[in-house]
Parts: sequence; C-alpha cells; structure tokens
Amino acid sequence: MKVLHYTIKRQTVRINVAETTWDLDRFIDFIEANPVLGFDTETTGLDWWNSDRGFRIRLAQFGNGIESWVLPVEINPEFKAAAIWALRKARLLIAHNGTFDQHVSERTLGVPLEELAPKMLDTKIFAHLVDPRQVKEGGSGLKLEELTKHYIDATLAEEVKGSMTQIAKRYKVKKADIWPVVKTFDPEYLLYAGMDPILAYRLLHILMPKVPARSKAKGLIGWEHRLAHITAKMERTGYLVDSAYAEMRIAELKAEEEKWVQVASQWVDNVNSDKQLIEAFQSFGFKLTKKTPKGNFSMDAEVLDSIDHPLAEAVKKATKAAKWRKTWFEAALNGLDSEGRVHASINSIQARTARMSISGSIAAQTFPAGDGYVRSAFLAEEGHVSASIDFGNMELRVMAAASNDPVMLKAFYADEDLHNITAIAAFGPMEPGQKKHPKRAAGKGTNFAIGFGGTWKAVTEGFGVPEEDAKRAVDAFWETYLGVARFAEKLKDEARRTGYIYTATGRRLPVDRRRLYSALNYYIQSTARDITARAIINLDRAGFTPYMRLPVHDELIFSFPKERAAELTERAARIMEFTFKGLLIPADGEIGDRSWGSILDLEDSKH
Repeated sequence: MKVLHYTIKRQTVRINVAETTWDLDRFIDFIEANPVLGFDTETTGLDWWNSDRGFRIRLAQFGNGIESWVLPVEINPEFKAAAIWALRKARLLIAHNGTFDQHVSERTLGVPLEELAPKMLDTKIFAHLVDPRQVKEGGSGLKLEELTKHYIDATLAEEVKGSMTQIAKRYKVKKADIWPVVKTFDPEYLLYAGMDPILAYRLLHILMPKVPARSKAKGLIGWEHRLAHITAKMERTGYLVDSAYAEMRIAELKAEEEKWVQVASQWVDNVNSDKQLIEAFQSFGFKLTKKTPKGNFSMDAEVLDSIDHPLAEAVKKATKAAKWRKTWFEAALNGLDSEGRVHASINSIQARTARMSISGSIAAQTFPAGDGYVRSAFLAEEGHVSASIDFGNMELRVMAAASNDPVMLKAFYADEDLHNITAIAAFGPMEPGQKKHPKRAAGKGTNFAIGFGGTWKAVTEGFGVPEEDAKRAVDAFWETYLGVARFAEKLKDEARRTGYIYTATGRRLPVDRRRLYSALNYYIQSTARDITARAIINLDRAGFTPYMRLPVHDELIFSFPKERAAELTERAARIMEFTFKGLLIPADGEIGDRSWGSILDLEDSKH
C-alpha cells in the first residue's frame, strides 16, 4: 500500500493507495467504519458514453475529511469489485458534480443511476444554494478548485487542484489530453485524485450550515437533487442525430467559408489573423480605436461591423460559416456514440438565477431562434415524432402575478394583448377596427426588455425599435403598470438592505448594490426557471422521462410514438401548466415530423 500525506492548515490528511489485493482488508474496514463517504472517479476523459469505444474508469476514490482511499480499478478486477461493493455499502455519497461520477459508475462499474442518485449529495448544488455567483461576479464560484480556494485553503487549491496543468507539462501534452496517459501510480496524480473525496466531504460540512434556512424549509436541497437526477436520465438517453443531414450542412458551410476566404485573400492570407487584418484596415485608412485587455487593437464583431469594406464583410461571413460548422454540426458528429446518439451536458443548476444550461455536443441555447436549420439534425426515435411544449408568456405572467399588478392581471384574465396595452399607453389609442397597434413592436419589446432587466437601449437593440419610441414606451410602462413599479422598488429595497432577495421558492439571489435594478429580472428569471423545473419533476413522476430529450429555456422537447403523439403532448402540457399566485401559466404543445427542426417549419408554428 502506498501512503501519501498532505497538510491542510496544520492538519495532516492521509491518502491510501491500494497496490495489491492484500490492501483491500484495510479498505473494507475503512468503508464499514464510514457510512458517509466522499466519492470521486478519475477517467480517461469526459465521454462516459463511449465506454464501449475506449472510455474507461482509472481510479475510484472514497474518503472522509482526513483520510481517503484510492483504488486503481483499471489494473485489477478485484479493485473494481471492491469499488462496486463500497458504492453499494455506503449510506451516503458526497461528490462534486456528482452526475458525472454517476454516469461513470453506471457505464464502467454497472451501478445504475437509479441506485446511486438517492444516496448522492452534490456539493455543487449546495454551493449554488449558498452563493450562485461566479468568481468574476464576486462569488465563490461553482468549480471544485474555486470552492476549495474560497472555503478551505487557497494553497491547497493551487498546489493540488491546479496540479494537473503541471502534470500535463511534465508529460508534454495538453491538459485535456493528460487523463488517459498519466501513469497510474504517478504520485502527483494520486495526490490530486485522493484529495477529491476529502474536499467533497469537507465542503459539504462547510456548506450545509450556510444554506439559507428559507431554502431548506422550502425543500430546495432535495428538489435540486431530484431535478439533477432527472436531467441525468435525459443525458443518458441522448439524442439521435441525422448524420447525413449534418454532413450536408457541413459541406455547405465549408464551401461558404472557402468562398469568403477566397474573397479575403485579395488583402490577407488568414482571416483569423488579427495582425494581418489590423495592418490591412490601417492601410485602407480606417482608424482603429478599440483595444483588447492586452492593449492590442481589437478585431471583434463590433469593430468589423463598423468598417465599411469588402474585407470586413468577407471576414464576418467566413468566420460565421466556420463557427456554425464547428459549433453545431461537427460537434454533433464528433460526439456520436456507437448508437448514433449525442449526449448533451444538461447543467440543471447553473446561472445566478439557477437557469439551466446545455453544453457539449448540443449547444441548444445558441441555435438560431425560430429556425429549424440546426434543429433538423436531431431526430425522434424510429416510429416517433418530435414534440415541443412551452409556457405561454411565462416571464410576463410571473411579473404580473408576483407584483399583483391590476392592469397586467386584467389583461391576462381577459385574454387581452398586453403588448397592445403598452403601445396604447405610450402612443395613444388604435384606429377603429385595428387589431394590432402600429407601435405594438415597441410595446412588446418594452414588456420583455424590462422583464429581462433591460432599459430603452435593450428595446432598441433587441427589437429594432427607434430610440424615441423605445424611450416613450419604457416611460409609459412604468406609468401604466404601477404594481410592477412598486414590486420592483420593494425588491430593490430588500437587496439594498441585505444584499440579496428571496424568490417564492425560497431561493436566495445575491444582487450587486451597484445594479439594484437587476433584482426584478433575477426574481422573474429564477421563478420562471423553477416553474420549468417543477414541470420536469412532475413529468418524471408521471412517467414521461423516457420521452424527454432536452429542456431549452422555457421549452421541453419530446420524442413521442407517432400514433400517441397528440394524446401524450396534451397530457404533458396539462402536467406542465401551473397556477402561480392565482394566475395560470399555460403550456401549449406543437407536433412535427421526426426531426426537431420540423416543428419550427410548421406553417402555423408559434416559434
């Protein structure tokens, strides 16, 4: 048995590394004496879905606050059996970003998600409930290294959690490539690995008392863990890809990129070389002023948009085609498993407001709105059709109900057009017989911009409304919806006093005192997210999880059997709809053909 020691603020911790089967007796004694365990795995990469094509687990680690065990399961089947036994023996397992380790355990050790999830406590969830802010926002962050630095020991975070970068340099590979090549018994690697369960264990005991009492009373800890389990099951199912369609789009985008690279070649050799572009534009007589943080002239989209020259146009179009090709279609094909599926990473609790995000092979939140171009690469199951169910005006309804604004509530109860009402308040009544106000776009832009924490500038930039109209509409909004104005001021006062606000679900949201106007936006966005989360949990209880593919903003995507699609879409929509503070938040479904994109291509699609 190899033993490593490390001192955390004058306390020595011990890491035991099993080398032979003779070491397992002591490992078993340790597990039996510690029913609550920190847990982590080290693997060859992040692609857990490729366990039949090279992905493997290398180490399994278990520990408490002062001692851990590292089992090199890749070298000995008895170590693997011991890890499986320990997972099943433990009463509680504490992990950071535990969904990944559950996927790994299911794919490589045969212990299913359904068995692990009920006993798993995820320190990332606890960290978010305590402080959801990123480090750059003044918070503790959500990554293990960041949390270690903030709550435990900055030196430990740098020396141990940051050590894989140094190990990669020693092996002369990139950090992303070190995981399968580092030697099993490399001392630095073992220290890095063995420390993880100790840190997870310590973090839980630090964070648990810091979770707001209101969040605990509302059951947010269990709620978030249940949601994470459901999204993990969605990740496991994956999404079928139409490879032929993706390859066709790749070829088109490659041709588009090459066409504009050829145009740009009249002036530069490389459209991605800022140095060449700067020299070219300066030679044309353009004065560049915007600088990067390092002090160089910037060549970002804003700068290129401001330059009226064929080179700028060619660069924009070439880089756009390349980005679309790589980010959407090549990412999907590169992430395929052996069954033709991609497995997105669904981050169930992410932004400050807890809004979910999707990353990895399906960058769904970056897909063009109202367009099936990218979505057509993703398919329902054979014999199924794609369905989409989303909430109707969720943010505006949350705003109306939370503020108890009489004008907004009357509009929703009477099924009136709220955007028309805002436009009328700003620009006067409609002509007799008109159904839509000529300035309705300004009303719509204002309603949504304020809900998202914006000003008249957001109305202008996001909705193409002239500046004068945007300013009038925003002024009219606050004069018309006095209940919203009072509610916004109440939230500002709460944030000014305490530094945070609470939502109806008991979630505490920090608000920067220099940006108190954000309080209304945070409340609305977080409440909308929790209504979506509630819908996912209720759909899971009703047996819909095998049909669910992705949550995207306020929308859920499904794969339903074709002959039952209408019935299941209606049932799911009724499960999703929710009455918030007396106001119904309706859910409506649309059914397409087999591809997700076909929904948006429907003639009467509301997307």
